[in-house]
Amino acid sequence: MKNLKKLITAVLAAAMVLSVAGCGSSNTPSAPDGSSSAAGGASGGGLAKITASGQPYSHTLPAWLAEQDGLYEQTGMGFEMIMFTGGAAQNEALGADEWDVGTMGSPPSITGGVAYGVHVIGFGSPDDKAVTIWARPDSDVAQVSGEVDGYPDIKGNADTWRGKTILCPTSTSAHFTLIATLKTMGLTTEDVNIIDMGVAQGFTAFKAGEADIVCLWDPQGFDAEKEGWTCISSGEATGEAMPTVIVASEKAMAEKHDEILEYLDIYFQESEKYAKDLDAYAQALMDIGIENGVEQDYETSYKCAEKRPLQTLDDEIEWYKGEVGSRKADIAMENLMDFFVYTGTIEEADKQKLIDNGFIDSSFIEELAARYGKTLN
Repeated sequence: MKNLKKLITAVLAAAMVLSVAGCGSSNTPSAPDGSSSAAGGASGGGLAKITASGQPYSHTLPAWLAEQDGLYEQTGMGFEMIMFTGGAAQNEALGADEWDVGTMGSPPSITGGVAYGVHVIGFGSPDDKAVTIWARPDSDVAQVSGEVDGYPDIKGNADTWRGKTILCPTSTSAHFTLIATLKTMGLTTEDVNIIDMGVAQGFTAFKAGEADIVCLWDPQGFDAEKEGWTCISSGEATGEAMPTVIVASEKAMAEKHDEILEYLDIYFQESEKYAKDLDAYAQALMDIGIENGVEQDYETSYKCAEKRPLQTLDDEIEWYKGEVGSRKADIAMENLMDFFVYTGTIEEADKQKLIDNGFIDSSFIEELAARYGKTLN
């Protein structure tokens, strides 16, 4: 291993299992515009060390692969990656000033923004297709199709959902998807009984006959399909965006601007490279999981890769283009903020403070786009 890696465990480590890494070459990849790599272009050398945080999932994959391919070395920038199994522990480590830049799910970035001043500076592979909600095939919810106006892939109706007991990890993307699903039918969390339970535990309990509905993500969602359960909703079915995010601390943004820009440049070089090769992407997902104690076979990794397309610089421009407040990035993240206000995780004042303090930061993507002759207009 080229650099020391630390694996910090967190509660429910089995949740959100995905994999990543290790099948890149030592050749420098093409930059997002097809030219040779521009790594090192921000400062032309003299870069300081940067410490990145991540998780063994697809949103961290490009940064992990870049380390394997030696791309940070080529810039002369010192680099270390610290791996976590969840966003909560990752945020706590940021509070201890243990990392500068990283990748995580969008829900923990909001709590991290409130508690530790983290900023969203880019977007990783989306979770829309990965979060799924399941019922047993003999459930009355599973028997009803096409009755939720405008949402053809959501099964059941208000009458069949009302009163159901649902296993769901709260304050997560799965919880957000559940609430979005209920809203399409005019229901709220007061109309159902939610039991806070991690995805891995929820799958096991549901398989044992507990509850009426279970909220899952990969790979348990694939296992649910094998069990013959019926998918009654998903992030994609609700139409809500569920991105993963690239984040940075306020301190690093002020003190390590050039290093963060190089990290992003290299991240999207690798992201674009592996986005074009699903087989290599799947193998890399499996490899990063194995390195970090998450066993997963190639078939499962391939399914995960299919559901989580890697982002390119052009995708980033789509997230950030337009007027502040109406950009795709603003809409998606503010919807998530509203979800946290609704659940009581943050206050309305916290949401407004995040917005006022530039929580959703486009400056690095704007600068990176300019490097390749692109704009956010």
